[in-house]
Amino acid sequence: MDPVTHALSGALAARAFLPQEADARVTRTTRWVLILGAIFPDIDVVAKPFDPDNLATIRIHRSLTHSLVCLPVWAILFALLAVWFCRRFKIPAPPWRTVALAFGAGIGLHILFDCITSFGTMVWSPISWTRVQWDWTFIVDLTLTGVLLFFLLLSWVAEGAQRRNARAALMLVLMGALVAVFAVGSYTLARPMPAPAAVATLVFVALPLLASLMGRPLRLPARSWCRLGVLATAAYLGMDAWAHHRALELVQRYAAAENLEVLQTAAIPMPPNLAAWQGFARTPNSVEEWTISLSGASSAPLARSVTPIASGEPCPPVLWTIPQVRAWTHFARFPVVACSQSQGAQAAEFTDLRFRRPAMRWDEPGAAPPIPFTWRVTFDPEGRVTGEGWVIR
Repeated sequence: MDPVTHALSGALAARAFLPQEADARVTRTTRWVLILGAIFPDIDVVAKPFDPDNLATIRIHRSLTHSLVCLPVWAILFALLAVWFCRRFKIPAPPWRTVALAFGAGIGLHILFDCITSFGTMVWSPISWTRVQWDWTFIVDLTLTGVLLFFLLLSWVAEGAQRRNARAALMLVLMGALVAVFAVGSYTLARPMPAPAAVATLVFVALPLLASLMGRPLRLPARSWCRLGVLATAAYLGMDAWAHHRALELVQRYAAAENLEVLQTAAIPMPPNLAAWQGFARTPNSVEEWTISLSGASSAPLARSVTPIASGEPCPPVLWTIPQVRAWTHFARFPVVACSQSQGAQAAEFTDLRFRRPAMRWDEPGAAPPIPFTWRVTFDPEGRVTGEGWVIR
């Protein structure tokens, strides 16, 4: 999940559940600790420049800092550091145990919001390096971000008696910008947001501003709005889980209809909404792929494609002994490799089809969109490795 959504989830949870201390400054400090905890795990991206193999994205990211096993260690270390920092700069703060619990809760929330995506999170590292991936949401889910932001802003408006109008106006601007980004993104992906849905969303988010301009304060206190936001987020994630279950059922039905020898299946969410999915079935020799829409009356796939697991020229045997290739194949779920030969030299490109970029309006008809996380290895005529790295398209 993206850092903004992680931060918003931490802020909403902090305002919904953390107790109100007698000193408001202590409450504010505890809230910031939980928000930092919700952001902290992605600090592992700083390891990327120091990785000699350039594989930190798949080897290190979402491992130790995203681990439930290591969570207590990070929470205690941060609590000791935070207490020292607050004493050093005379910042009112709760006891270190409270800091540790708040920071740990933030890390746990971050891990949860990463597990619902398709990238994979090594929640049991270093005991086990297997990845948890529930495939409920795309890596950037503007609907989820909007739900968190909406209720967080509502609580902000509800507690601002002195500047309620200004806060409500700012809320309307932020939510309107988010709806505009969603609409533009939907159009770009050739799945435009229906105009009635866009209008209804804007009217709904405008209600707090209208109530404020009419001199009517929001009836619920700030904490209640945040708790409603938590319930709304849980309801949305429940819808994600149901949609994933339905899409996976369709994938398994398609595979059974083709009498495939299935080794693995998955349904991967595609932006911008719950209806768009990409289904995969891995067989001993190929990866079957279906484009699925849950919004249509028919349960038939919109499109189907078959990709051989190995294509092109025969790959040199040494390829499978390279540590970087082994690391990549451990990370991939639906891997395919294409080997080519030119002027005596050879090259092999490894791709994971679950990361295929969604089709854009400007793509050429029939052209396959590029696939991120494609790893390329080149060889000389004697079969010696001459280069490795990510393919940038």
